[in-house]
Amino acid sequence: MGTIISFIIVLGVLIFIHELGHFLIARFFGVGVEKFSLGFGPRLFGKKVGITDYRISAIPLGGYVKMVGEEPDAKIDPADRAISFTHKPVLQRILIVAAGPFFNLLLAVIIFFLFFSVIGIEEIKPVVQRLEQNSPAMQAGMRVNDQIVSIDGTDIDAWYDINEVIAASEGKPLKIGILREGEFADVTVVPQLKQGNDILGDAISYYDIGISAYPELKPIIGDITAGYPAEKAGLEKGDQIVSINGIPVNSWRQMQSIISSSGGVELTLTIQRDESDFQVKLTPKLVGTKDHLGKKVDCYLIGISTQQVTLPEEDRVTKRLNPIKAVVQSIKQTYFICALTVKSVVKMIGGSIPKDNLGGPIMIAQLAGEQAEQGIDKLVQFIAFISINLAILNILPIPVLDGGHLLFFLIEIIIRRPVSIRVREVAQQAGMFVLILLMIFVFYNDITRYFFSQ
Repeated sequence: MGTIISFIIVLGVLIFIHELGHFLIARFFGVGVEKFSLGFGPRLFGKKVGITDYRISAIPLGGYVKMVGEEPDAKIDPADRAISFTHKPVLQRILIVAAGPFFNLLLAVIIFFLFFSVIGIEEIKPVVQRLEQNSPAMQAGMRVNDQIVSIDGTDIDAWYDINEVIAASEGKPLKIGILREGEFADVTVVPQLKQGNDILGDAISYYDIGISAYPELKPIIGDITAGYPAEKAGLEKGDQIVSINGIPVNSWRQMQSIISSSGGVELTLTIQRDESDFQVKLTPKLVGTKDHLGKKVDCYLIGISTQQVTLPEEDRVTKRLNPIKAVVQSIKQTYFICALTVKSVVKMIGGSIPKDNLGGPIMIAQLAGEQAEQGIDKLVQFIAFISINLAILNILPIPVLDGGHLLFFLIEIIIRRPVSIRVREVAQQAGMFVLILLMIFVFYNDITRYFFSQ
């Protein structure tokens, strides 16, 4: 029930904001609005004010604003030409249509602004919990448990500030003020340019000094997967892996690396349990799994997972930005999600990201329910994310979507006359066909994901 309510809230907010954009800009330019509907299909209830029927309709999977003279072939009473959408200058029509996606992006910016400036974002205290071997920070003399209080004279309140300064350093030396055992000290660290991959797997360059807010995970077993080598070898929750084939194991990452590169040969593990050590032999199992992009990958596993990691409350801090920084960061965050979404769509079309990552109403409802369970703040942030995705979907140049209308208007500017009604009708039919196919596909993904991946 909570999932359904959360879904209705998310969808209702997004549709209302989108259609409100069309409505307000249409009224600003003097266009008459006949219907403002949340949902499609038969009218359930509403109220008529002036010529506008504000209504809730039966099918809650969208919404629309019906403007006077919206269809190019509509018969318009001469007295209504002044409020007809079709009879407005093309630039005004472009702004009216673009207002829907723009308001969705604006909603995301506003939500992010509230979190950055008013509510604050959950952050981590700027205390070094891990140092990479031979990293710039280690070479400069930094130690675990050092608290970073300033960088180049800028006060540091949270780990967020550290990441921001290092990312913008361009490799220039940084004077870092630290608090160590009650005493202040300064160290100079030169960020190192490193190569890596972003969330979509693309190669990126970034600056790093080799410190982390999280301690190195110890190779302690948190859970055992039934039927895998670890269970068959008698390993238990809480066991610590001390060595593999005589090689001392100090971290979970090191242990993973050894197992994944084993090639499936038998391994001898030294296990510590209740202050005593013993050895077991097991052979890693080659398993087909999926990475964070949904790509199928083969890797060797023994069927164990880490202990649950929880950040102590004393290590948490609420970070708030001043209004100017909050506006800038909100726009940057919205842009980042926009770019990420567009790149994801392009990669799905190209086949480098599996298309079964696409989701529809069922997936949105499921995610909305999960976010609501974590708190209203998570649900509101989820609304911002989906709002950005809705804006991008609507701006695609597919007839029947806002992007399709904008395409026609741009062509009209180029050829200096409206696109013929016949061309529009054919394009609208083709666009509707594409949209129906897309809806069938995402519903199929939703149903497969929900009922067959349990």
